[in-house]
Amino acid sequence: MKLFVTGANGQVGRLVVQEALAKGHQVTALVRPNAKVQLPAGVHMATRLIGKEGALEKMADCEAVLSCLGIKRTNAKNPWSKVVSGASFCSESAALIIDAMQSYGLKRVIAISAAGVAESAPQMNLVMKLLVATSNIGVAYRDLARMEQAYAHSGLDWLCVRPTRLTDGPKTGTVKVVKAFGMNAAIARADVAAWMVEQVTSKLPFMNRLPQITTTE
Repeated sequence: MKLFVTGANGQVGRLVVQEALAKGHQVTALVRPNAKVQLPAGVHMATRLIGKEGALEKMADCEAVLSCLGIKRTNAKNPWSKVVSGASFCSESAALIIDAMQSYGLKRVIAISAAGVAESAPQMNLVMKLLVATSNIGVAYRDLARMEQAYAHSGLDWLCVRPTRLTDGPKTGTVKVVKAFGMNAAIARADVAAWMVEQVTSKLPFMNRLPQITTTE
């Protein structure tokens, strides 16, 4: 399958590219113009997100989209550090992706959101609720909620996956879709990437549009 991967230079995006190639799929990867990343051989590159007249025109040769975009802060480990990608980066990017997909006739898209976004917020533990209320994690979560709404109204075959706390552990292959998640719930980025590739390349239509996924409950 010919896949278009946005955010391919990110922590999950790089793993999505690797997983897709390992499964025999063709990949066109969209990365930031200044990204210092070495992607595997055989990956087609696109380096700008400026609408379908720019990098997204390469989507025309693809069959499905995996969006691994996320808001960027000056210090990813500091929830209060400055947002440098724009407070509406994910939702505005989604609008561009949707427009391009509709123009080029693509129907299938998976995007990364997060457990605790929108109506799933009550499931978060007290620490996460405090961080969302007081830090720039809240900025990201509100943007992800708007992104989900954009895809929900797009008319596409869409899915916004909501992983629990992300880790850098190895792929386990034991991903579970859960209705609720505990305070210790976590999932490796490698598992998220593998799950996304498996779902987007399946011939089945998406039924659960907002699945929460985890490996550790």
